[in-house]
Parts: sequence; C-alpha cells; structure tokens
Amino acid sequence: MATQFEHIELELPQDIIFAMRRLKKTEDIKKKLKIALAIVLFKDKSISLGKAAELAEMSRVRFIELLKEYDISAYEYTEKEFEKDKQVIAEYRKMGKR
Repeated sequence: MATQFEHIELELPQDIIFAMRRLKKTEDIKKKLKIALAIVLFKDKSISLGKAAELAEMSRVRFIELLKEYDISAYEYTEKEFEKDKQVIAEYRKMGKR
C-alpha cells in the first residue's frame, strides 16, 4: 500500500525565514522542517521510530544517530523491564549450573 500525502501550509515569521535563508534551497528548508517534526513527534511518542525515520527521509540507523546528537534515547528501557531482565538472567544462570 502506497503512502498517501497531504499538503499543509505553514506560516512563519519573516525573521525565521531570514534565518533559514542560509539553507538556500526551498527543498533544504522542507527537509529540515521534516526532520524537526520527526524528532518532536517521536520524542512525544506520537509516532514510532520507523515512522519518524520515514518522515525524516532517512534510515532508522541514521535517525537513531541523529537522536543521539540531540540527547534523545531511541529506546525506552524502564525499571520494570530491567527487573524482568534480571530475573530472566538469574534463571538462565541457575539452568547453566545444573
């Protein structure tokens, strides 16, 4: 199934547009905005890692590297998951001693 797109219009203050002029090409500005949106939506848990990478038009690996640059974890590892993993490891070690 092909991805469907919808066009949105965005108004920005002139000083922001002026600051973005260093990007020169409209395509560069669009790319930066897509990347920024992907980061924010991923951080807010509105979209998955895969969808965020797709929105940013980059591979998952590259998107994870980008997240690291902004000190954002690509994966959440909760204390509950850590405790469960410790239990599994302890059980595995017991099995190995038999």
